[in-house]
Amino acid sequence: MSQIMHQLLKPFILLVLVVKFCSTDRSFLVDWENKQFLKDGEPFRYVSGSFHYSRTPSSQWQDRLTKIKAGGLNAVQTYIMWNFHTQKEGVYDFTGDRDIQHFLQLANDTGLLVIMRAGPYSCAEWEFGGFPWFLRQNSEVILRSYDPKYLAYVDAWMDELLPKLEPYLYNNGGPIITVQFENEYGSYPTCDKAYLQHLVHKFREHLGPDVVLFTTDGYSTGYLECGALKSELVTVDFGTGGDPAEEFEDKEKFQPYAPLVNSEFYTGWLNQWGYPFTYISTDSVTETLDQILALNASVNFYMYVGGTNFAYWSGSNSGDDVDVYDITSYDYDSPISESGDTTWKYFAIKDTVAKYLPTPVEPVPANSTKTSLKGVKLASKGTLLIYFDFIANEDDYQSAKYPKSMEELGFDYGFVMYRYELKKDYPKNVTLAFPVNGIGDRVLVQTAMSHNHSAATYLATLDNDHKEARSLDIEVGLQTGHFIVLFVENRGRVNYGGEMQNQQKGILGNVTLDGEILEEWDMIHLKLEGLGSQILPPPDVPPSVAPVPIVYQAEVDMDMEDTFLNFTSFSRGVALVDNFNLGRYWPTEGPQQTLYVPKGIRNSTKFILTLVEFEERSEAETVDFLDYPILNVLPK
Repeated sequence: MSQIMHQLLKPFILLVLVVKFCSTDRSFLVDWENKQFLKDGEPFRYVSGSFHYSRTPSSQWQDRLTKIKAGGLNAVQTYIMWNFHTQKEGVYDFTGDRDIQHFLQLANDTGLLVIMRAGPYSCAEWEFGGFPWFLRQNSEVILRSYDPKYLAYVDAWMDELLPKLEPYLYNNGGPIITVQFENEYGSYPTCDKAYLQHLVHKFREHLGPDVVLFTTDGYSTGYLECGALKSELVTVDFGTGGDPAEEFEDKEKFQPYAPLVNSEFYTGWLNQWGYPFTYISTDSVTETLDQILALNASVNFYMYVGGTNFAYWSGSNSGDDVDVYDITSYDYDSPISESGDTTWKYFAIKDTVAKYLPTPVEPVPANSTKTSLKGVKLASKGTLLIYFDFIANEDDYQSAKYPKSMEELGFDYGFVMYRYELKKDYPKNVTLAFPVNGIGDRVLVQTAMSHNHSAATYLATLDNDHKEARSLDIEVGLQTGHFIVLFVENRGRVNYGGEMQNQQKGILGNVTLDGEILEEWDMIHLKLEGLGSQILPPPDVPPSVAPVPIVYQAEVDMDMEDTFLNFTSFSRGVALVDNFNLGRYWPTEGPQQTLYVPKGIRNSTKFILTLVEFEERSEAETVDFLDYPILNVLPK
C-alpha cells in the first residue's frame, strides 16, 4: 500500500477499530430454526434457580446469590411482586429491600444471568398473587383481561417498572436474558389473547424489539391454548414423577420451533396451615433433573432458595368449601433453606448439573451461625383493643351507616375493628348474625362498656371457612351505650384462580342483632408494626382480665445471628422484632411452629419483641429462641 493511500485510509481504519472496541458484542436471542438459545452467537442453555428477593432481607441477597453460583447454576430467576413496590396507588418504592436494581447488579457482579418474571401477575403463594389490593376497590375491574380499567393500572405500573429493567437487559450489558410477561394465564378463566398481545406491545415499547419474552403454563394443551402466544417463547412447568419427554410433548405440538424450557421444576411444594409440611425426595429431583438436561432443555428450579412471607405477604387459595392459607415460611423444602443453609439436596443437584455444565470454581459459602436464647420473660400489656389510638392515624378512622369492606374503606392489609354503639337494651340470648360470605376472613367478637375498650368481654371467634351465614348467640344482656366490637383479620388474599376476581376482606354485608340491621359503624384500620416501636405503658385494666387479642412484650439482648422464635406454647397471632413484622404464627394449627428471625432485620443485639395473641391467653410466661426451625408439627 502506498504511503498516500495509507494516509487516506487511516481515519477510516481508526473508526473501525473504535467501533469494534466500543461494541459489547453481546446478544441473547432465540434461534427458532434450530430450537435453541444463542448467547453471543453461540448455542446456550440455562440452569437457573428461583430466588425471590422480596422474601429475603437485602443484607442477605449476596449470600444467596453466591450459593446459587457455587451450586453450578448459571442463572437466577425472580418474581417482581407488584404490590411489594406499591401499597398506595401511584406511589412506588424501589429502596432498601425493594431495590430491584441493586439485586440485578449483585446478580451481574456474581456472574449470574437473570430470568425476570416481571408480572403483572405472579401467583407464588404471595398475597393476591402480587396484585396490589386497590385493584379490588372497583368491583367492575376485570382482572387479567383487555378491560381498559384494568389495563390502565397495568400500564401505569409497567411504565414505572420496565424503564428500570431496560438498562439491565443482556443486550445492554446487564444480566437479564429473558422476561416473562404473563404467568400461568392458561389456568385463569378470562382467556383473552388481546390482553396478552397488549402486554407484549407494552413490554417491547420499553424493552425494545429484541428482548426475549416468554410465558409459563402447565404442560398440557388446555393450558397452552389460553395461556401462551405462538409468537413468543412458550415455557411450561412440571415436577418429579413423570417422563419429561412426554411432559414436553404438548408444548412441542403447540410451538415446535423453540427450545425446551421448564420454568418451574419443583424441588418442593407450597405449604398451608393445618396440613403436613410437603417434602420431595432428593433422589426424585435429581433423577428427573437428569432426564430434563439430557433433552438439552433449559430448566429453572422452583424454589432453589427458600424465603419468608414476612408481615402480611402470605396468600391463600379458595376451595369449594374451605379456604386454605399459606404458612409464613416459604422454605419450600428448597436446596437452600429459608435461613440460607445449603442442604443435601443442594449438593446432589450440584453433582447432577456438573454432568452438563462446567463445574464452578467458587467455593460454597458456609451456612450462617444460628443462636438460641431460652426463657425470655414476657410482660402482658393487656388487650390490643386499647392501643388503636396509640398506633392508628387519622386516615385509619372511618364511619359509615353500614359496614364496608377493607377495599371500600381504602385499607390494605392487617386488621380492622368495626365498632357499633348500642342504641337500646337487648335481653339475654340474642343472635348476632353475618350474611353468607360476610366475614373476610376471621372475626373476634367482643362487647365493651366504653369506646376505649377498658372493660371488654370476649365472646367468640367466627370465620368464613365454610362460606355460609355465620351467627353467634349472645347469652348476656346488652345495654344502651355499650358496644359490639368486631376485630376482623385479613389472613391473605387468594393468589391463584378465578376466585381472585371476587374476593374482598373485612365485613361484607349487613350485620344483624336480634334480627335488626345495625346502622352507624366506626371502622378503624390497624397495622401492628407501630406496637414494636417502644415498650408500651402498663394497661389500665389488669392483664389477667383483659380479653384477647393480648399484647405481650419483652426486651431482648442476644447475639447478632440468625435465630428462630418458638411458638409451641402459644396459639395464633403476629410477632414483631422492633417494628419489623416477622409474620403470622399458628402453632395450634401447624405445621409451622417457629418463625425465622434473620439477623439482617436487627440494628443491634438489643431489641423489643412484641407478640399479639388472637385466640386465647397463653399460660407461658416466657418464650424461647432456637437455633433450628420447626416446620412440620401438627397438633395431636
